[in-house]
Amino acid sequence: MRRRQLLALSVLAPFALAACGSPEGEAATTTGSKGFSYSPEGYEGVTIELDHPVERIAMDFYSAAALAPYGIKPVAVYGFGQNESPGKSFDQTGVEVVGTDMELDLEALAATNPDIIIAYGNDKGDGWTWWEDKLSDQVSALVPFVPVKLDGGTPDDMFAQYAAIARALGKDTDTGEIAQQRKQFEAARQRIRDIPADKDWMTVLLANFSAEINYTAKELGVAKMLTDDGLTLVGPDSGADTSWAEVSWEKISDYPADVMLIHEASTDYEDNPIFKSLLPVKHKQLGTWDDKRAYTYDGYTQWLGELADVLESAKDIQKD
Repeated sequence: MRRRQLLALSVLAPFALAACGSPEGEAATTTGSKGFSYSPEGYEGVTIELDHPVERIAMDFYSAAALAPYGIKPVAVYGFGQNESPGKSFDQTGVEVVGTDMELDLEALAATNPDIIIAYGNDKGDGWTWWEDKLSDQVSALVPFVPVKLDGGTPDDMFAQYAAIARALGKDTDTGEIAQQRKQFEAARQRIRDIPADKDWMTVLLANFSAEINYTAKELGVAKMLTDDGLTLVGPDSGADTSWAEVSWEKISDYPADVMLIHEASTDYEDNPIFKSLLPVKHKQLGTWDDKRAYTYDGYTQWLGELADVLESAKDIQKD
């Protein structure tokens, strides 16, 4: 489950960075006439301050997706998720892609002349969580880094962090279209919360299947959200340094469930005879889940609606 460890660095001398131009692009975001000040949640003592307004922002794909509903568009993006939910959740027209996965073209980033970078932060909050220290130092010398705390946060936690950033950028987070999207999300959550009252017997397994080994989750942020909403999740406990638990095909039946949610990244499992033998598969009580979903209210509302359809129609298949 680890990200691949390939990292491409484009090292520039300080004078080269200073010589980069200020290209005008349709992705520039203007935030008003005041300066910028933001103290990120989860990073005690860290404050990012500018004495001028933020007009040009670089982001990882996840942050670009999460901030798009507030009308905030980056000049540059990088990271994971380009062709997945994050990359599909915002308009990439006019946005420079300066890296994908763990690769970053530092020269291309510098050429977009960003005022700040907004992205998932490392432990110290001074760089992207998947950058090596050397690259974090190089980027910090170029542009201030605004970290978003990942670390097992629930969707609510992540929505709150991005709303705080949007406010720091001068955006209205309480009215208009974003408020309507938030209301629809809460309605979808309430629909999930209402189900256990009528089906207190129901158990749910979140699985990520592959040909050789499987993973289950009860501690990831999206799993915590479902638990908070009253669902009973089953599966082995995860280790101390991960939110995932490994389960072999021979052991997966040790964790019976009425409903099974299959991770959207699962591969090479459909023809496995053990998979076919599992009761949720036999009874077609299956749904999907994805811990890599973009943090947008619309995206989560759609998924929660699909999940509610599955849960509401589920039968008690473990009683016998």
